[in-house]
Amino acid sequence: MNAFASLNFENLSQEMAQGGGEHLASLATLIGVPAEHQAEFFALTQEKYTSLIQSGEASPTALLKALNAAMAEHPVLAKATAAR
Repeated sequence: MNAFASLNFENLSQEMAQGGGEHLASLATLIGVPAEHQAEFFALTQEKYTSLIQSGEASPTALLKALNAAMAEHPVLAKATAAR
């Protein structure tokens, strides 16, 4: 996941702002979000975009850490990825 986020950070950032995209779908799959919950994952990343991509701390590692925290608070996504 870290390597994927590092290589695709700019694309992921743009797709999170847009609420979906090919790179974001790939990240969701890597994280373990089932296909039937990817729309909720996309909505979460768009809603939490500013906290996920903090201007002063914009890095792939910070992104994944913030994303995991946001998913843990989401009722459906926390359950969907608990098994990973």
